[in-house]
Amino acid sequence: MRETKDILIAWKNTRILKRIGTEYPSKSSGFAGAANDFDYRQYLTEEEAELVDNAVLTLRADNIEYWAILTSFYLRGISCSKQAKLLGKQTTEITKILLAAECFIRGHIIQLFSKTA
Repeated sequence: MRETKDILIAWKNTRILKRIGTEYPSKSSGFAGAANDFDYRQYLTEEEAELVDNAVLTLRADNIEYWAILTSFYLRGISCSKQAKLLGKQTTEITKILLAAECFIRGHIIQLFSKTA
């Protein structure tokens, strides 16, 4: 099974970064024969993304602080140090909360992802 961080990044790419075809190419046009339309980002299938959605919503119902830190980090791209500064906490405390939130998500999706694989 993939790492939880990889799954959450792919979930963000699936939910937030939809490709519309007007993005800059991933390779410079200076390379002869280079494919300009290849996307290196990882995505989830819609079924897998719904599993992660449900796990994140369960986290929100269980602990809203963990949910806020997880979604701020993955969906909004706010670093742990920036969140710590905004919340008046130490960066290590935010990092520990993020790790606990990732473990919560992992616990909810591990069985479901192994069935889809």
